[in-house]
Amino acid sequence: MGCVKLVSKEREWSLVMTSLLLCATALTATHRTRKINLGSAAGFLMQACAGAVSVVHSYSEEPPALLSASLREVNWVSMVIGLPLFSFGFHWLNDDWLAANSAVAGGILAAACSGNLAEEGREVAVRLAVAAPILSVLTVCLFTANLYGIVGSLAVCLVGVVSELEPGGLLGLKKMDVQNVLLTSGVVALQRALGTQYGAESK
Repeated sequence: MGCVKLVSKEREWSLVMTSLLLCATALTATHRTRKINLGSAAGFLMQACAGAVSVVHSYSEEPPALLSASLREVNWVSMVIGLPLFSFGFHWLNDDWLAANSAVAGGILAAACSGNLAEEGREVAVRLAVAAPILSVLTVCLFTANLYGIVGSLAVCLVGVVSELEPGGLLGLKKMDVQNVLLTSGVVALQRALGTQYGAESK
């Protein structure tokens, strides 16, 4: 019995807490956004699901292989499709339906074409699927002086920068913890930005 305990994975409490924070924040954003734009609400919900699976995986001392595989898949889908859905609402509220649909179509296309790729290929797919829509949101928010949108877009962009760092390369912090905090900040800011833009459009 003692040998089993020595080799079992320790609970990653910092990752449990940051994942739980992301899940709760994204669920709140989903609830608040569902009456504004269902596309963006779906993107927030994907982040909440990724956070929930990460909580269970990080809390488990001996996570089953199926749970580990599910975590990788859910994280990947939440990035390659979920993040472009964030931008959907911004463009839709601006009556730019072409940009809105292009953002979602790009994510779906990247997911369909890179399903069998290696990890490196999937990372490239995430960058391609996320970069254009998030930068377009940043551009819209710059022109409309939407401070929440600017902060949220930059936070999401920084998630990709952190993913390139070596483990422990950012002040000794765990990479996944930093990414979760950045995503949580991005979710809060982008949800507020959508609410601000929706309020402006309603006047």
